[in-house]
Amino acid sequence: MGKEILILGAGFGGLEAASILRERLDDSYSITLIDKNDHFIIGFSKFEVMFGRRTAGQVKSFYKDLAHEGVKFVRDTIELIDLERKKVKTRNHTFGYDFLIVGLGAELAPEATPGFVEGGYEFYSLEGAERLYPVLDKFTAGTILLSVFGKPYKCPPAPFEAAFQLHDFFTVRGVRDAIELKMLIPAPAPMPNAKGAAEQLRRRFRERNITLLTEHKVTGLDPVSRQAHIKGREPLAYDLFIGVPLHRAPEVVRESSLGNGGWIKVDHRNLATEFENVYAVGDVTQIPVGDRAVPKAGAFAEAAARVVAADIIYKITGQDRPMPFEATGVCFLEFGGGQVAQVSANYLGGPKPESVLEGPSQALRAGKESFEHDRLRRWFRQPNGESYG
Repeated sequence: MGKEILILGAGFGGLEAASILRERLDDSYSITLIDKNDHFIIGFSKFEVMFGRRTAGQVKSFYKDLAHEGVKFVRDTIELIDLERKKVKTRNHTFGYDFLIVGLGAELAPEATPGFVEGGYEFYSLEGAERLYPVLDKFTAGTILLSVFGKPYKCPPAPFEAAFQLHDFFTVRGVRDAIELKMLIPAPAPMPNAKGAAEQLRRRFRERNITLLTEHKVTGLDPVSRQAHIKGREPLAYDLFIGVPLHRAPEVVRESSLGNGGWIKVDHRNLATEFENVYAVGDVTQIPVGDRAVPKAGAFAEAAARVVAADIIYKITGQDRPMPFEATGVCFLEFGGGQVAQVSANYLGGPKPESVLEGPSQALRAGKESFEHDRLRRWFRQPNGESYG
């Protein structure tokens, strides 16, 4: 009798797990992928929308075009994860499972910072990036505050990329000298875990006349007076406020035994939860090992999915004992002016976490473009039915 493999969330982790399992298991194993959206986007493509280089429609890949036809996609909202009965209830269906992979990501909580919804903008959602572009396009003078509210947040380089690209955007328009650009972070240094990154980022900020204010935690906004309140410091005035919202686990996870009010804790070796044949990958997880913590980024979700798929295949076939999860991956960091840096990381595979920044350079842009192209080609067909490439 066949087995039911259920995957919740069609991001980096869900797509990669579904692809590997479909490639390696025969048709007696049913693979169902559930997501509330009808499309996937590569995270850094939101910058393309934020700065008007591409439209929202141009960065979407639709799940109806999944490359693996043996993966059943269901667009629905997950309402209950019942681990005792091995059932998942959505708005319209109930699904049973033999193996469950939870890759539901992190949820943005802009309302958690008082005044932010009314007085600020964000670029961490596609809708937010789309809403911000016309505001940037019309902005010609004044003070912009760019703030990271707190950890954890997805894609650690992204806020710094935003600052550099804001500088370029206004420079091209000839209004940069009329704009004061300040970046506020609650940490004592930018990206302190990436070797060489903090000092290089500080230097690049100075070169671009971007004020970097460390240990500045924004606690709320006053949209009327346009003041940002800073913990333990005087308020700062702004004309435009752009923030990275606080992140939290999705409500359905928080309300389940998996999350218990927060992120899902997993065995860092194989991403298994305490529940039989239930795994979690990507941003929805919390993976502390001593003083190490795995960042929330697509590359690490994808790497985790490979380990989970291998573990499930091993349980089914007894073949190819999987290697432990090492949290290896590559992230890219836009420095502006067409230059891209690459951060290569291995958080769990060695005696200590390793994270090294290479570049920036024009040459590394090809690596970033290949990163996007290779994943879309692996996971999706083009709308005309042909494969990417």
